[in-house]
Amino acid sequence: MVRLWYPAPTISNRLDINMFRHKFRKRIRQFRHENKELIATGLLFLFAFLIFNTIMVFIEKMDLLSSFYFSFVTATTVGYGDISPSTPLGRWTTVAYMLVSIGALGTAIGVATTKATKAFDSKKRGLLTVKDRLDLVIIGYPSESKVKDIVQEFRLDPRFSDAVVAVITDKLDERPTWMAAEDVFFVKGVASKREILEQANITSARRVLVLAEDPTSEISDEYSSSAVIMSERLNPSAYTIAEKVREDGYLFEIAECDLVVSVSRAGELVQELQDPGAIEFSECIFSNKSKGNQYNAQLRNATTWKDIALSFIEEDCIAIGYKNPEDKKFSFAPAKNTLVRQNALIKYIAQHPIRDHDLVEKHCTIPGCTGEMKPF
Repeated sequence: MVRLWYPAPTISNRLDINMFRHKFRKRIRQFRHENKELIATGLLFLFAFLIFNTIMVFIEKMDLLSSFYFSFVTATTVGYGDISPSTPLGRWTTVAYMLVSIGALGTAIGVATTKATKAFDSKKRGLLTVKDRLDLVIIGYPSESKVKDIVQEFRLDPRFSDAVVAVITDKLDERPTWMAAEDVFFVKGVASKREILEQANITSARRVLVLAEDPTSEISDEYSSSAVIMSERLNPSAYTIAEKVREDGYLFEIAECDLVVSVSRAGELVQELQDPGAIEFSECIFSNKSKGNQYNAQLRNATTWKDIALSFIEEDCIAIGYKNPEDKKFSFAPAKNTLVRQNALIKYIAQHPIRDHDLVEKHCTIPGCTGEMKPF
């Protein structure tokens, strides 16, 4: 005989089972407390339904299917007339059952309508608990335009087109029209409070962005850092970015924030949320203090982007875009077979401007070039 061995439940498993039972019983008690009227009405209707069908089967001699059909037609007040009771007891029972069922139906509709209205009002005022898993939680509301731009630009990326977003702020009394249009959750309250973050389902969030409420006041950092502390405690695995107003970021270092940045544009914050390192890259190429920077060079002769890119790589540079003479803006990350015209402006990244290259002009004729390059 084969004996099967089952591992004994561990302490952690027992705790999980007990926790599940506790939550289940708690929800049952909560449901009973919040729906006393509906439960009582349902029990009364069930009792009337059983009595009615019993009389229809044994007194009116209906088969079970016809009895059920007649009971539902009567309860919904449709009254086709194809089936009707013939005995006095059956008729009086039908009248009583009709009164009970109409009352029960009206009560159920009333309760459902009240709950729907209450839920809509709670959602509008930011009091509804978020149940969905969140891709982004935005804490703070410095301005409608900035928060709206962040949400819209975040979803412009095909990877996040269906992103679930929630905004936590105590500056708004009701959910703005644009949030409803963009299907953004609104939670009203101070984000440094545990219950507010739990209401926003912060534990499910993958990214948290803490905005400076007032970019002109250093007091904003105290509010933001306290929100970061509570957010990190509840969900340390989320990638958290916080804006700072002060020059130092000591408060956020204590809060163990993943990244602290100065007050930034919506696009920079979104890029950092989706692909960490974007702000660091931006600071690198737009500051002469860093090892890398962005430069321009004028193309000597027309050629493909592939030839340009490979040629610049040999010089320890990375070509990132171009602007033909007739263009008003640069084209970045072009296809390899794209033909770039003569005298086009090439945008590239390097530790220092190149001074000797075969593809570009020795003396650039366009303002902004880093000239002294040999002709092709």
